[in-house]
Amino acid sequence: MPGPAFAEGDTVSLHPIEDDDHEFVQYGQNHPDLRRPLGSTTIRSVDDVAEMVEDDKYRFVVCVDDVAASGESERADADDRERVGVVGLPWVFDDQQSGFLMYWVAPDHQGNGYVTEATELLLDYLFGECGFHKISAFVLESNDASAAVLEKLGFVREGTLRGESFSGGEWVDNYRYGLLADEWLDG
Repeated sequence: MPGPAFAEGDTVSLHPIEDDDHEFVQYGQNHPDLRRPLGSTTIRSVDDVAEMVEDDKYRFVVCVDDVAASGESERADADDRERVGVVGLPWVFDDQQSGFLMYWVAPDHQGNGYVTEATELLLDYLFGECGFHKISAFVLESNDASAAVLEKLGFVREGTLRGESFSGGEWVDNYRYGLLADEWLDG
């Protein structure tokens, strides 16, 4: 069961990653349908995940509850929340007030808008409360769904990194996206 919500939207809530979440995060990091689009070939144990998120201030478990997802007006209590994904900044550059965005949603929960809503909540926090100047993201050229999420949120494709990631047995290009604080806050 996830801990208390850090931020809540219409259908998703963001929760700090706690010890009880490590197994779920490991599932996502190792799942072939998720790790390939993330450009990761590293097999992660629960201990690896614990170390990876130990000092991570900007990574959250994304949860939904049946009540909010069904369109009813009341929120479920914490016991009824289900983990569906992760959103956060695994790479932060404090001196530049910037970071790189990463997100994923478990395959059986994809296509429901959870990534978009969770990322909106995270961007509101990063730009509105933390004073970040820019958030960037990399997307494999074949990951149209992820590129669509970023573009819907106002990210601009800033360039192509040729042959950047090894995925599906071949070297593929990555697209780099960026979003500035004033674009988000004034948008």
